[in-house]
Amino acid sequence: MGNNDVVLTVVVATLVILLLAAGIVITLFIAGRQRLQQETKIAQVQADYEKELRTVTNEVQEQVLVNVGRELHDNIGQMLTVMHLQVEHGRLDKPELQNILKPIDDTLQSTIQQLRLLAKSLNNDVLEQEGLLKAMQTEVARLEPLGKFTMHWQHDDTEPKLNKDQKLMAFRICQEILNNAMKHSGAKNIYLFLKGTGGFRLEVRDDGSGFDAEQQLKTAGGSGLMNIMKRASLANLICHIDACEGKGSIFMLQEANT
Repeated sequence: MGNNDVVLTVVVATLVILLLAAGIVITLFIAGRQRLQQETKIAQVQADYEKELRTVTNEVQEQVLVNVGRELHDNIGQMLTVMHLQVEHGRLDKPELQNILKPIDDTLQSTIQQLRLLAKSLNNDVLEQEGLLKAMQTEVARLEPLGKFTMHWQHDDTEPKLNKDQKLMAFRICQEILNNAMKHSGAKNIYLFLKGTGGFRLEVRDDGSGFDAEQQLKTAGGSGLMNIMKRASLANLICHIDACEGKGSIFMLQEANT
């Protein structure tokens, strides 16, 4: 074999090796890309499933709230009204019992009013008909007489331009924040602000004990906060939480694209 044949053999062998190496690299690249695409599809399917699950869960919760609201209004409310009428008759029939029956009657009337406001806050049809601003005003009117804290309610007198689902989710999230503040914060003042002009913003601030928001979100105790974040995301809203121990908390809800 001559020198030229040896050189040619080496060149051909080198080319073959290079082609094989290139083939392996291309194969690995394609396989990696396909695996990445597959993982992306799986992640998307999982995300879609979780979103659908949260949607169904929220729909079920809303239906339960509507049913409870109707039960309170139609049945419990009616029973309390009958009691109120019976006490009124008692006051007319036996004036000597006036001092005893009047406080009972006042308490019954107050309870009936609270019950009506609660039933109204649970009914999403009312929110759709009257709007978020009116629903928030009704919620403030329901909470103020409880005397748990002083409500400072402000708004720009403009109904936010949100769709039905966003209004409902914003209202339920606000209810959850207020309920948590009432039960856990020990706040004396709660500041509630609703903005509709130039974009939606809902802010809930309190002067309570506060909490470590970052730490809470990492632990099982932060499931409520995480639920608020997920529910907001479901309606294309973002909830910002600014809180620390001993300094109260601030929740700010706004549209995701603002």
